[in-house]
Amino acid sequence: MDQDFHYYGTYYAAKKGGFDTDEATLIAKAANFTDFFSELKYSANWKLVTDTKKSRNYNIVASFDYPRYTFQGGMWSTLRYPEDGLWCSYHFIPGNYDDPSNTPSREMVHGRDVAGFLPQFQKKDTNKGREELNKYLKSEKYLSDLKYGHLLTRPQSALSRQLIIDGILCATNDARLKSILGYATGGKHILDNNSEDNLRRFKLILLGIRAHVIADTWAHQNFCGIDNVLNTYWDVNYDPKSWDPQKMGWGRQSIDYSDGTTSDWKNTVLSWTSDPNFEAVPNDSSYLGHGWIGHFPDFSFAKFRYRPCWADPKKDAIERNNPEEYKHAWVELVSLFTQAKGSGQLKLDEQFQNDLNKAIKAIQSPCHLEKSVTGRKSSANAWNKVFGDLPSTTINVYFEPDRHAVLNGMIEMIDGIDYAHINSDLYLFQIAADYHFHFVKHYLEQNKIYTFTGSWSKQTSVLSPDVKKLFKD
Repeated sequence: MDQDFHYYGTYYAAKKGGFDTDEATLIAKAANFTDFFSELKYSANWKLVTDTKKSRNYNIVASFDYPRYTFQGGMWSTLRYPEDGLWCSYHFIPGNYDDPSNTPSREMVHGRDVAGFLPQFQKKDTNKGREELNKYLKSEKYLSDLKYGHLLTRPQSALSRQLIIDGILCATNDARLKSILGYATGGKHILDNNSEDNLRRFKLILLGIRAHVIADTWAHQNFCGIDNVLNTYWDVNYDPKSWDPQKMGWGRQSIDYSDGTTSDWKNTVLSWTSDPNFEAVPNDSSYLGHGWIGHFPDFSFAKFRYRPCWADPKKDAIERNNPEEYKHAWVELVSLFTQAKGSGQLKLDEQFQNDLNKAIKAIQSPCHLEKSVTGRKSSANAWNKVFGDLPSTTINVYFEPDRHAVLNGMIEMIDGIDYAHINSDLYLFQIAADYHFHFVKHYLEQNKIYTFTGSWSKQTSVLSPDVKKLFKD
């Protein structure tokens, strides 16, 4: 998903969940900022201070060396050394497996009405393409990649449900929030100074991060957060029975798409140097996430057809109906926010249906991708036009990010040191991001699903590893 949904779609979902304008704006900012807190800008030694202006003599309260950034922005590091813990925690949470024991049902998480509205959870068989991969990709590496099929992101997975349950718990239980902050660098100062407001903002920021992750389970479904051949595809017209080299998995690799401006399908080859709307990396430099298929999973209005390498190439291409998936994402967010506000489970009454119709209109608003406007800009305009109830801070989604989309708190970056206000939204975001990472890491390890291997995943950031004591079996 892009800024149109992560910011504006999330904001309107939070408003419908019962949060006021300022609260919903902060939730949306945190959700959106998850895609911009990168090592390129924030990887440095951090000094937490009480100052509000640049000073030669900062009052340093605490310090740490390794920020838990939530987006890997360095092109070289992303392509060659993608951090599995980062991508699998914030953008592609693993979900293609049977429910571990004691997993809450969809009805327990959302109530019968919402669970009945949303599609059933489905696990994908990722071994259907093994024969074709064996034919063309002789390297054992690619075939061994298939053993990670359980890491595909799937909406309403067991982990996704647990993240919602924990998100509601954190949003409705100040004691839980205080416990988390108790494990944080400088946490005592946060709890002893301006405690009530700090807890309020921490709750909203953590909720925003969770909203980002849950929304991405719908947009990023069927891709995974590791460098893996599962994230690649054949040409949409690939014929495994053909003797034409151009139709046997080599050469041209295209997709079909519809941007909603016509009912016709268009065929295109995505590339590194294309128009921004068609930019992608379908080559051997990166098999991470949905990089091969570019922005198409992020366009709410688009439909696309492709042949993922894990699917049976003898069958029809898989069709993704983004408007339908994004509709479900928005409903799940409204359900999360309603419960996080303490209002019980979401009721699908007439008022909700009116709001949903507005969201559907914004989501489906077409965009002529071959023209100059970016898909995210077009969709952001649609959200604001349809709802009209603007957030406290509006952002220009053309920029990545707009300066108004950046969480405040960084005072000065100089000589490899970042000076940040200890009670700022930015530092509270850092604590919330680290908490979320530890939750995902613990869940995957406890249920023997996956163990992160990247160096980023092994370092200690702002939270003590003892935070895992908060996670019940």
